[in-house]
Amino acid sequence: MMSKCYVRAGVVASVALVAGETSAQETNDWDVVVGGGAFFGPEYLGSKEYGFAPGIIASVQKGPYFVKFNGLTATANVLPFESFYAGPLIGYGTGRKDVKDKVVDKLPDVDAELWVGGVVGGGYAGLLLQRDSLGANLEIAHDVMGDSGTTATFSVGYEINATERLAFGVDLSTTFVDGAYANAYYSVTSAGSAASGLNRYDSDAGFRDVTLDVSSRFAVNEHWGVGGMVGGSVLLGSMADSPIVKDRGEATSGHGSLFLWYKF
Repeated sequence: MMSKCYVRAGVVASVALVAGETSAQETNDWDVVVGGGAFFGPEYLGSKEYGFAPGIIASVQKGPYFVKFNGLTATANVLPFESFYAGPLIGYGTGRKDVKDKVVDKLPDVDAELWVGGVVGGGYAGLLLQRDSLGANLEIAHDVMGDSGTTATFSVGYEINATERLAFGVDLSTTFVDGAYANAYYSVTSAGSAASGLNRYDSDAGFRDVTLDVSSRFAVNEHWGVGGMVGGSVLLGSMADSPIVKDRGEATSGHGSLFLWYKF
């Protein structure tokens, strides 16, 4: 099963695509980058069971306009600005089913999700050094296919280019979820309690987690590049207090990825 954590890893891995952004904006030519890798993380946020999953990253850009594919999520910019972007978001979520934990597996499945929403963000280059940048990003998405509600993720990231080929970055993010999402993933209904033996529990809307990621990328040559990321997440509030997490899982989890990309 591929969890939403893997999608998150794919999003962070998209730092590799930064390698192609500058030239596209400066020359106004088409810039295409494709890549993929292996992502490691928990089956779902709060699980103590881990696994690997493949992932794809890609970007098509002309000037400030772009379409990016990060894991199972696609975003686009429709604004003609270099330091500010906004556009649509669409993504696929696998929900929660057929998990390794036999107790949690007895709970009702969380159906697959079709996330539709928008993204807005901006950045500033040369903040402290000549080759560094600071950016912020807000993604809001609603599940139009299932019962997973609405999420809003805010992130802020800092990147420094140690050399023309080597860069390091750090990203801090948090996600707010509504009551529908909290119920789908972290509540235990009376029927679920009877089936699993877990205590009945009602989870509330709130900030789901805080996540910190550290990444690095290296351009091997004009076309090929490699990168990696490691990070951790901490569940918060009623999500962390859910018996799905307290009795069967862990509130703190780690994740990571290794990826390779090619720039046309």
